[in-house]
Amino acid sequence: MKIIVITAIIAILAFATISSSLVIRQENSDDIATIRKANADEAEKLQEEFASFTPDKDCQVNDLACINKDFAMCAPTIEDGKVVNKFVLFSCGTTLECFALPLVLKRGTSITCTTPKDREDRLFQARNNL
Repeated sequence: MKIIVITAIIAILAFATISSSLVIRQENSDDIATIRKANADEAEKLQEEFASFTPDKDCQVNDLACINKDFAMCAPTIEDGKVVNKFVLFSCGTTLECFALPLVLKRGTSITCTTPKDREDRLFQARNNL
């Protein structure tokens, strides 16, 4: 009798766990298309903002940006005896450019060096949930 009761309890707990897992997965899969589209919009917005950036733009230490197709990171530097934050540029090389890209699995963007074609493909995939 004890074995049957224990088996029944285990079966109920297993079913409850599986059921809640399925609900969580379903909710996440429904939201991922919305997240990806929002990330693509945010990446394009950032890229437009970067068009006006210069190395002298005010920034916070460790901010990332794309400036003149180069990867840029804000760092403290000494200017006229004072510590100021400025963007330091890092070349992406001759065949790559710096772009804001949409993340795929969670909300946000990344800043990286890639080809213009790769950027366009990633934006298209994010907008179409591919």
